[in-house]
Parts: sequence; C-alpha cells; structure tokens
Amino acid sequence: MIHRQVLSRAALAALLLVGFACKRTGDTAGAPGSTAAADNPVVATLNGQNIDATALESWIKEDLYKREVGDKAPGEVYDLRVQAIDGMVDERLLTAAATKAGTNPDQYLTDRVKALGPVSDDEIKQFFDQNRSRLPPDATLEAYAARIKSHLESQRPDKVREELRKDAKIDVLIQPPRANVDATGPSRGPANAPVTLIEFSDYQCPFCKRAEPVVKQLMQKYPNDLRLVYRNMPLDALHPRARAAAIAAVCADQQGKFWEYHDKLFDNQGALADSDLDKYAADLGIEAGAFKTCRSDPATEARVNSDAAAARAAGLNGTPAFFVNGILVSGARPIEDFTRWIDQELAAKGNAPAPKS
Repeated sequence: MIHRQVLSRAALAALLLVGFACKRTGDTAGAPGSTAAADNPVVATLNGQNIDATALESWIKEDLYKREVGDKAPGEVYDLRVQAIDGMVDERLLTAAATKAGTNPDQYLTDRVKALGPVSDDEIKQFFDQNRSRLPPDATLEAYAARIKSHLESQRPDKVREELRKDAKIDVLIQPPRANVDATGPSRGPANAPVTLIEFSDYQCPFCKRAEPVVKQLMQKYPNDLRLVYRNMPLDALHPRARAAAIAAVCADQQGKFWEYHDKLFDNQGALADSDLDKYAADLGIEAGAFKTCRSDPATEARVNSDAAAARAAGLNGTPAFFVNGILVSGARPIEDFTRWIDQELAAKGNAPAPKS
C-alpha cells in the first residue's frame, strides 16, 4: 500500500515537472536505521491508544518494507516510517468512521468524496496562483487548467481524511536521525543562529541550480534565525568541471568574493572551462595572480576533498543535500520541506521565527 502523501507528492511533481537530485553512480546510501528497538517501542498514539513498532511494520508489510528501505539513508527511512504512521492512522480513523456510519471504509470514502462536489473554477485558479512560481514563466491558467483539475480531483480523498484527523489526538513519537556534520565553509547569516543549514552541492548539477532560489528564500524568511554553510560535493563521474569550479570558488573565498563567485558559477553552468573561471574572477575584481596561484595549490583541492569526504561519511550519494541542524533534506525540494524542520527546531529551542529586520 502506498501512502496517500507519497501519491500526492508524486502527482504534484508530475504536474509541475519538479526534479530532485543528481546521483553519484555506483554508490548506495548509508545503512538504514533500525526498524524497531528490541523492546518494541511505541511510535505514535491515536486517541490514547498506542501504535507500536511491530504493528507499524506489519502494516507496512515486512518484505516490501525491507526492499523499499534497503539502500536508503536513515533520514529517508525516517520519512518513510512517518508516512507509514500517517497512513496507518488514516486507515484506522476511516474504519472507525465507516463503522459508526454503518458502512464499509471504501463506500464511506466514496460517499464523502461525492458530497464534496466537483472541483470549482475558483479552486483551480487558487491552485494555479499558489504554485505560479514553480511553473514555467510562460505558463497560463488555460493551459494548465485540465491538469490542475485532475490533480485536485485526485486529492479529494485526502480532504476527507483531513476532516477525520481534525478531532483526533495524534502524537508521532519517533524522532528524525541527525548526522554529525561539521559546519565549516563559507557562511551566511548570524554565527549564533539557532538553526544551521549545511548545503552540499555541485556547480554543474542542474538540480543544485534549481535549489538555489529556495535557499535564498529561506535566508530571507529567517534572517535572524538561520545560518547557511556551503560545502562542496563534486560528482566527478557525472560533472567533469564541477571540481575545477569548486576549487575556483575556494580561491574566490580567499579574496572575500565567495558568494558573488558562487552565483556566477550557477548562472553559467554551461561555461566552466578554465578560461571562463578566470573571466568570472576578473569580472568580480579578484586579483588574477593570487587567484591563479591558489587554484594550482594542492591545499586548495584538499579543502574540496575534505568536503567530499564529509559528504561520504554522512551517507550522501547525490546533490544537492542539506542538513537542518543535522536532519537530512535530500534533493531540490520545495521550501515547505525545509520550513517544517526549521520551524520545529526553533520551537524546540523556545524561539518563534524572528521577523525580518
């Protein structure tokens, strides 16, 4: 059984043509976390009743679960388990509601979806407006209306489930795994910010470029609460110029021009020859002699290698990859996939998101 949130995200990705990550060939992710502790811990509660790890994994179907998570990193295993908890809770709530109504779950869901009525033009326009920034610049409501309507119709059952959840008391008790990754590298934001976002990226990776606007939005949204640290993870087999670009960016950092040079590289992903790297440095007023010396210095490449080694130690096999106070967010994700963790971290530290200065 595929959980409804997985289906929803897949449908939305297909609708909006969203991609996720550049993957290193020949590698697998880090070993997954334990599926259940020896004492069979409680992973969630629903209206005061416990859901334990054994019940959860039985619901997922053990063999399918093992195949699904066998090569995934602990953070991805955690996401799958939380999605499974959501699905298990939804199934129990739906069964209880159907029993109370004197029918079966499938018929109850069909009846409640029918009661919602057809998708309206206002709903289609609202969805289009809310997702406008994720669509091509020349996208029009007329061109996307049919696809949006189909997508919203597929989400009708989720609306029914959300209604059932409103009166339920649900607590998810499992915690996300955290990687111990050093926040060393060029940074933006307050040094004492309560949340640190570490980015591992590759200057030739198209998904890394796609992630950059979201990173900038996050820095604007949390100007006093978020520190961004950039680290290199060049995928040499896929992107032969990524390492040279990373080395050049390290040299730009030595002259206080890292972020300007970083933006130049992403803006010109198709032009990263040595002559291009020199030209971008000249455009930014970087002193040519020192820049050339730095690029040929083995210590500079050693810095890039150190970043790449840290990425491997954290179990990464693709870019971009982010750690929010050690919690992995993998791939070019929408801003909501970051804000849910950032807001949770701020709440745990007793902070509300600070307003923009």
